[in-house]
Amino acid sequence: MVTRALPLDPPAYAQGGDEAENRGERATPDAAHPSPGSAASSRAFLLRRARLVALTVGGFLLPWCALLGVTLPATTRVPHWALAWVGLDAAEGVAALATAVLLARADVRAALTAVAGGALLLADAWFDVCTSAPGLDHALAAAEAIFVELPLAAAAFWLAATLVRARP
Repeated sequence: MVTRALPLDPPAYAQGGDEAENRGERATPDAAHPSPGSAASSRAFLLRRARLVALTVGGFLLPWCALLGVTLPATTRVPHWALAWVGLDAAEGVAALATAVLLARADVRAALTAVAGGALLLADAWFDVCTSAPGLDHALAAAEAIFVELPLAAAAFWLAATLVRARP
């Protein structure tokens, strides 16, 4: 299986392996270290910036979650409760339909909509279980999460991974 290196990966000639040479290819310093202003250089810059943003967001959100955990009230009244749930379920439906359309067109971008749908299903399962009333409502929410939403999310993530791996 041939894998592609991201622009941030070490150059192939510096990795110590002879895999590229065994295939008759030569790794060149020019390909591994793009010149400033090139498309590869821009992509490498964007990937470094995205990594920094992701690290900053993650570093902020984890302590923020701890603060919320100790300061938020145990209960609250929500004026647009139905709209929130309808919106979440509608987004799941749109993601599923978009995935089906893209799959019918053999479009690898179906991986994106599948991941979005899987993430929405995980959020739905989480909030169903966490916001359900004790007793039968909670048991039904947990059962739906375990037997419907989590398996569908896993299938969506599997589909996305399969589509990305199969990409030429």
